[in-house]
Amino acid sequence: MILTILTNILTMGSRITMERYSISLQFTLLRLVLTKHQCIELCGRKILQIKSSHNMDIKKRIRFGFSLIELLVVIVIALILLGISLPYLNSFMLSRELEEVSWQMVQDLRLVKESAILYQQDLRIYFCTDPASSRTFYMFETFQKDPLNAVHYTPYDIPDGIHFVKRELKYNFKFTAHKPFKPYGWINGKEYYYLEFYCGKDNHFRGQPNSFDTIEIQNALGTKTYYVIVDVAGRIKMSGGKN
Repeated sequence: MILTILTNILTMGSRITMERYSISLQFTLLRLVLTKHQCIELCGRKILQIKSSHNMDIKKRIRFGFSLIELLVVIVIALILLGISLPYLNSFMLSRELEEVSWQMVQDLRLVKESAILYQQDLRIYFCTDPASSRTFYMFETFQKDPLNAVHYTPYDIPDGIHFVKRELKYNFKFTAHKPFKPYGWINGKEYYYLEFYCGKDNHFRGQPNSFDTIEIQNALGTKTYYVIVDVAGRIKMSGGKN
């Protein structure tokens, strides 16, 4: 009987001890888990701080841009390149302007030639060749002043912009001292030479010029020249430029 009681007491003590050990182990694991989460939280906060600091560095770099020395170096290099390319740029622009003026004249001469064939009228272009200050324009007709009597417009007449047109050379360009085609005479203190396209009558073929020659156009300083060429068959073209 006594032995049975002692056995029961020992068994109960063992259970109590095991339960206490289990509870202690649970508390220990719980503290470990909490510590792990705290470590994760601390690591996360540290990572966020590092990212925030990195972003601030980037923002500062973007905000302040280049340093003064870097800007000065870039400006100096740009000025050097500009100084080297400026003469070539000026020459290019001058060539384009001369080409524009010459091409306008080519179109005008072709218009006169085509109008002569279309309307069956001999038509003229007048070039002012003297004095030098007036070698800046030419005049052309697209229809005769009096077709029934074959009367031409002349530099005496006021251009109407339709049948008789005055064309000023742009950009202060002018003709050279070369006098093209045939002399017409002096009118109001200016000397004129003229080109005439035939309509196809009187043993002339259609579009035939009265003379073949070259018109020379220069820039204001006389440093570059373009040419408008009328050949013996009446073909009109331009050629550029001599420095």
